[in-house]
Amino acid sequence: MTEQQIKDGFDRLEAALAPPLDAPERITRRVAVRQRRRRGTVAAGTTLAVLAVGGVVALGLSGSDGSGDTIAVDQPSGPTSTLVMTRPDGSTYAFPDVEVTCDPPPGDEAEADGPQRIWAVSPRKIADDRAVEPFVYFNGLVAKVQGDQTFTFPNDWAMGTAQMPLVLFIADTDGNEVASSAGGESGTVHVLEASCDPVPTLRLQVDMTLGSEVQEQPLDVAGSLG
Repeated sequence: MTEQQIKDGFDRLEAALAPPLDAPERITRRVAVRQRRRRGTVAAGTTLAVLAVGGVVALGLSGSDGSGDTIAVDQPSGPTSTLVMTRPDGSTYAFPDVEVTCDPPPGDEAEADGPQRIWAVSPRKIADDRAVEPFVYFNGLVAKVQGDQTFTFPNDWAMGTAQMPLVLFIADTDGNEVASSAGGESGTVHVLEASCDPVPTLRLQVDMTLGSEVQEQPLDVAGSLG
C-alpha cells in the first residue's frame, strides 16, 4: 500500500457520512470499538499503518576514484528488530521490519493534538478482514515511557487515554488479535530509550503474553527493538 493509496482512502472517508470501509479500516474500527467498550481507552489497533519505506545508495564497482558502474541497494527501513511471536502450537513469526515514528500514522491523527507519542509498526497486508501476514503495533506516551523503565503486566493502570503509558498489539492471520490491554496479559516491556528529539528513537525489550481481544488463545511475543 502506497502513501497515495492511504491518502485516497481517507479522502473517500471524508466524502460521505458513511462511506464503505476498506478491509484495513474495518479491522481498525472493530478493534477500536472493542477497546473502548471493554476498557474505556484508546484502541490498540487504531493505527495499524504501512510505513515500510527504504532508501537507496550508490556503490562504485570499479576505479579507485569511485567512477564506473553503480548499483542501487535498499537500506533497512527501520531499527533492528528481533521481535518474534509464538503461537500456542509452537509455530513462530518474526517481525524484522519495524518502523519507528513520532508522527501519527493513518488512523491515529486524533493523537496529534495530545501528548507526544511514539509509534513502532510493521507493514500490514489485509484481505477479507484478516491479516495476510501478522503485524505488530506499539504506541507509547513519550513522557511516560522515556528513560530506562520496566513496565510489568498485569497492572492497575487507570485505563484512560492520558494515563495508559503504552499499548502493544499483534494481529495474526487466523483473525486473532491480541494486546497488552485486552485482559489476560502478563510479562514485561523494558523501554531503554524513547525520544522524538532530534529523531524518533525507540529501544525496548519485550517478554510478554498478550491477551486476546476476540476470545482466542493468547500469543507470546519476545525480543528487542533498537
